[in-house]
This record gives sequence, structure tokens and C-alpha cells, in this order.
Amino acid sequence: MIKSDSTAPFPEVPCLLWKDHQVATAIGMSVKRVQELARVGLLPGFKVGRNWQFDPEALRSWVKRNGGPKDVK
Repeated sequence: MIKSDSTAPFPEVPCLLWKDHQVATAIGMSVKRVQELARVGLLPGFKVGRNWQFDPEALRSWVKRNGGPKDVK
């Protein structure tokens, strides 16, 4: 018989995608600027419903290619 421990927490699921506010913090931009860049296709992201989602690896590549937020106008 398998004993279930109801006090054990659920295993943590890693966050595979970042939200716009997480991206803004990570690259030093405002949330509105991150959303604007994603909307016009300059920042790699996609919408799920009303929310922007970003792949951290794609963002790292973007920062390497673009030299960070200081070069984006």
C-alpha cells in the first residue's frame, strides 16, 4: 500500500517563460517599453491572452545581438 503524505508540498514547476515585468527588471526597461518593443517585433515575445510571454534564452540572444537596452531607441 502506498502512503500519501498530504502535508508534502507540490513539487515546484520551473517557470519556463518570463512575464513582461520580469523582462523589464532583467534588462532595465519599463514594462510599457518592453510591451511596445514586443508589439512591433523588436523584442522576441508572444501574447497569451492579454499577457506577454518571453523565452529567457531568446531574450539572452537578443541582448547579445543588440548590446542591451541602451542601443534600442
